[in-house]
Amino acid sequence: MKNVLVAAGTSDNKRNFAVNYIQDYLTQKGVEATVTGKSIYDVETLDPNVSAVVVIGQPKFTSDVPKIDGTPFITKFGMEACCDKLIEALQ
Repeated sequence: MKNVLVAAGTSDNKRNFAVNYIQDYLTQKGVEATVTGKSIYDVETLDPNVSAVVVIGQPKFTSDVPKIDGTPFITKFGMEACCDKLIEALQ
């Protein structure tokens, strides 16, 4: 099972929207993954179990795991394409 972190510098509501949208999208596409969210300001290092990160804002951390730009979750345009990029990164 893959683990996805949504690291967002936005409100809790926007972060939760992104987490729920991504989780639903992955489930509909048959991708087994757990999606969690954290404030981007609280993430200094990544848990070694994280498979990919969707970043909404400027991260303070560096990592070798794939990072997907989550800006579409602020604008509400391109969310499907963002999720498709995430699926590619998870494979």
